[in-house]
Amino acid sequence: MADFRKCLLAFALVALLSSLAVAQSTPALQCTFNAAVTPTVRAEGLAELVGDVVLNCTGGTPTALGATVPQANVTVYLSTNLTSRITSNPFTEVFMIFDEPHSATNPAVPLTMCDTANASLGICSILGTGTGMGTYSGASTARPNVFQARVTGNNQVTFFGVPIDPPGTSGNRIIRITNLRGNANLLGVSSTLVPTQIVANISVSPPNLLPLNNPQQTVAFVQKGLTVSVKDGSLSAPNTFIQCVSANSSIAADATKGLGSGTYDGQQFNIRYDEGFPAAWKEKNIAIHLANSPSSGTLYYPTDQAQDVPGANYFTESGFLANGVTDSPNTPPSGYGPFIAPVGSFAGGVRGIGIAGTANQGTRLMAQFNSVPSGVSLFVPTVLRTINPLLSSSAAGYYTGWAVLVSTDANGAGAYSPTSGNSSGLAQVTLSGGSGIAVYEILFTDPFNNERLNVPVAVAFVANAGNNLPAPNVQSTVTGSFAPLSNVGTYDTSNAAPIPRFAPSTTPLNTFKVVKCSCNMLFPWVVYAQGYDTGIAISNTSVDPFGTTPQAGLVTINYYSASTPPPAQTTNAVVPGGATLVFTVSGGGNFGIGPVSNGFAGYIIAQAQFQYCHGYAYISSFGALPTSPGTSEGYLGIILDYGGLNRTGQVGEVQAH
Repeated sequence: MADFRKCLLAFALVALLSSLAVAQSTPALQCTFNAAVTPTVRAEGLAELVGDVVLNCTGGTPTALGATVPQANVTVYLSTNLTSRITSNPFTEVFMIFDEPHSATNPAVPLTMCDTANASLGICSILGTGTGMGTYSGASTARPNVFQARVTGNNQVTFFGVPIDPPGTSGNRIIRITNLRGNANLLGVSSTLVPTQIVANISVSPPNLLPLNNPQQTVAFVQKGLTVSVKDGSLSAPNTFIQCVSANSSIAADATKGLGSGTYDGQQFNIRYDEGFPAAWKEKNIAIHLANSPSSGTLYYPTDQAQDVPGANYFTESGFLANGVTDSPNTPPSGYGPFIAPVGSFAGGVRGIGIAGTANQGTRLMAQFNSVPSGVSLFVPTVLRTINPLLSSSAAGYYTGWAVLVSTDANGAGAYSPTSGNSSGLAQVTLSGGSGIAVYEILFTDPFNNERLNVPVAVAFVANAGNNLPAPNVQSTVTGSFAPLSNVGTYDTSNAAPIPRFAPSTTPLNTFKVVKCSCNMLFPWVVYAQGYDTGIAISNTSVDPFGTTPQAGLVTINYYSASTPPPAQTTNAVVPGGATLVFTVSGGGNFGIGPVSNGFAGYIIAQAQFQYCHGYAYISSFGALPTSPGTSEGYLGIILDYGGLNRTGQVGEVQAH
C-alpha cells in the first residue's frame, strides 16, 4: 500500500510538471498595432474616412473545444468627433473584422455578420475550437467574423459582447476596425512642420481579454485638400466689363446659342481648383473608376460594386462596403479580389448594414457665385477634364480624369444628376438675387498625383445702358469649395447628412464687375488768367434719330496745371440725354458746376457717365464776344476713348479737335 501511495505522488508530480511546462510554453495573449500607411484626410472634411485600426494578436490560451468564447466590450475613441454613418440608431457602419476574411490572405473565408436575425441586439456567442483556429471561419452564422459597433458618445463607438478567442501558439489573430470617419475640420491644419493627427484609442472591458501594448494609434494626418483661385486669359483677375458693350450677346438672349468672338465675348475667366494632395479627390465607388478612363468617350455612373476586401484601398469616398451590392468586380485592380461573395445573411438589411460604408456621392467641387449684377447671365461647361498641372498638354498623362456638372440642392447635395447643356456643351447657372452655384462631381481621378480642374466661366449680357443694365459698379465674387456643404460635424442620428460633407469656405474671390460707360474728353488749353476766360459746353448726344436708348449720368471736371490746380468738380445732378452742360471757368454754370479762382492755366479732362458726349471750348478776353476778331478761339474736345486716343478702355465715337 505504501508503494502504491508513493506511485500516486509520483504521478501527481509528473502531472504538475507537465502542466507547468505547457503553461510556460504558451505565451500570454498580447496585441499590437499593425504598421500601416496612415492616410491623409481633408481639413475641410466633416466626415473623413480615416485609416483602419489593425491589431495583431498572438499567444494566449485558446478557448476549449465546445466552451463559450469569453466576451468583451471594445470601445474606440477618436481625438475628434466621430462621424461615421448611423445605420440604425444606435448601430453604426463601423465594423470589427476577425482574421481578414474574403481577402488575399484568406480568400476562401466568407464574410459573415454577427446576429443577422436580431435587429436590436447584434451580439453573438461563439464556441471554442480548442486550438483558436477556425473560431471565426464564417462557415455559418454560428461562427461570425464581422461585428457591428454602436454609438456611445460624440467621439466613440463600442462593440458589445465581442467573443475574443486567443490564437495560442498556432498562429496570430488579425482584428480590423474599419469605416471610422472623423471631423477633420474640427482639428484644423497644423502651422508647424508636424501635421495635425487624428488619433484612435481603444479600451477593453475586461482588459485581460484583449491586452494592448499601446492603446493608441494615429489613423490620419490632416492637410488642406483644396486651393481655389480665379484666373483670366492673362492669368490675372478680376475682369472689368463696360455697360454699353455687350458680352456674348447671342447666348445672353438665347441660352441655346453659342458664345461670341468679339472683344468681350468668350469665356472670360477660370475658377481654378488645385488638389491639396494626391487622392484628395475620389470617385463615389470603385465601379465608377473601373467604368471610365482618362480618355473615356462616354462617361458612366454604374451601380455601386462591393468594396469588401479588408485592408484594400479603393481610393473612393465609400468605405468597406459588402452589403447587398454586386460583389468584387470580375476584372478588378490588383488586391481588390475577386473572392467568394459574402454569405446571404451578411448582405441583408438588419440594423442598417445594407447602407454601411456607402457614400452619397463622389468628391464634388462647388462654385458659389455672389453679387452677380442684374442683367448678367453666367455659363459654364457641362463636362470638364482634370489635368496634371506639372505636365504640358502634349505629355502623356496630362489629362487625368473627368468632372461632370451636376444638379444639386443649395448645399451641393443630392443624387448624381448630370446637367444637360446646349449644343455647345454649356449650361446656364441659375441665379436668384445675384447668387447661384455650379457643382462638379469627379467621375475619374488619378489617386497618385495632384490634379487641377479649370472651370471656364462665360459672362453674358446685352448692353442696355439706357436702362442702367447690367447694374454697374457691383463687384461679383465666387467662393470655391468642396461639396456638399454642411454644419453637421457630429453623429447624424437622422442619417440625413450626406457622406462625405464639408465645412463651408469663407474666402470669396473677386471675379468681374461692370462699370458704367463713360465718355472721356480732353480740353488741352483752358485758361482763366490775364484777362482771358474759357467757356465749355458738353452735350449728352444719346438722343438721336437712330433709335439709341437715352443715357444719363454725372459729369466730373478734372483740372490740371503746372501750378497747384483747383480740385475736381462733379455735377450735383445727372445730365439727361439731349441736354448740354455749359459753364465758364470763371463763373461756373448749370448742373452745379461752380467757378474756380483766377490764375488757372492748363487743361481739363471731363468724365461723363454716359456713352455719347461731345464738347466745345472757346477762349475769349473778358467782355469780348466769341465772334469778336482777334479776341476768341474755339476748338472741339478730344475724345480719349477707344476709336480715338484709347487711354480709358471705354468705347467712344470719334476723336476731333
